[in-house]
Amino acid sequence: MNKISSILSVLALSFISYGCQEEIELDIPGGEPELAVEGYMTDLDFYIPDGDLDCSGIVTIPKFFIEQAAALAGTFPVDSAEEVSDFFPFNKVTLTSTAEYFANVTPPPVTDAVVKLFENGTLVETLIHDGSNPGTYLITHDPVVDAEYHLEIEAMGKFYETEREIYRAVPPLLGLTTIYGPNFLQDSCAYYMGIDTYEKPGAGDHYRWLFYINGKYQSGPFDIALSNDVGIDGLCLFGLDIYGNELELGDTITVFQMMTSEGYYDFNVALRSRTGQVGSPFDAPPSPITGNITNTTDNRKAVGFFAAGGITANFVVVPDTIPAESCL
Repeated sequence: MNKISSILSVLALSFISYGCQEEIELDIPGGEPELAVEGYMTDLDFYIPDGDLDCSGIVTIPKFFIEQAAALAGTFPVDSAEEVSDFFPFNKVTLTSTAEYFANVTPPPVTDAVVKLFENGTLVETLIHDGSNPGTYLITHDPVVDAEYHLEIEAMGKFYETEREIYRAVPPLLGLTTIYGPNFLQDSCAYYMGIDTYEKPGAGDHYRWLFYINGKYQSGPFDIALSNDVGIDGLCLFGLDIYGNELELGDTITVFQMMTSEGYYDFNVALRSRTGQVGSPFDAPPSPITGNITNTTDNRKAVGFFAAGGITANFVVVPDTIPAESCL
């Protein structure tokens, strides 16, 4: 797959990379069960600069090259990726009922809800329940860049509403690279992955990356990465190592880059904090992570998050041989 050559060395990126299980029991200690919501609305909507891309005065990338690279990224078979992946959260809303912290049960799915999607305050779709995946409701509406989206949900005898999310375009993943380099902690060499992309000018952008190896979602330590644009606003980012883990020979690495809101960014930071609390018998029961869902019947926050934003994906295959020369 074509990609921009690594012209620049890795630019500084202030990102938070952390590990947690994606399927987290968002439960409330004690009390009656509450609705838990997890949803993400997205499409391949890319931000393309108005002109040539000026990479900090060091190099300029012509706009036509950016458009060609974005067109290649736009051909990524997202539907095929879903078919072969063990976890794929996009364009669906998952509803479960919370359980008590010490109940040690899987939160049951909510299968009889009414889930409505609104665009700029107008109803555009009533989501259909996916009978093959209990508790999952499918989003088929095509989002519009810069439009506002929210959900209204009737479930468990109560009404819920999400905050408005502005759907924003994402800079495309222009390419992925594999780099054979040193692991100084183990005094050895290994392949690592870098991404080629650029940051959208204007403060306040937030990103999330998801990683798949041979179709398997990576949910271990340091496998989920988040970033805001502090210190990198408008910069070109080539060969950027956001994954950090060693790669095995011949593996296929797929990366999804998502444009997110500040609220969704903060929500995931809170998830990291909570996950870090649960690892010892002496840890206190975790507090619920409320997100942007409101139980309008009882006028209180509910659990989970509904997010909306553009997505881009790319992949690379790790070479099946190691270089003859050592990296050390």
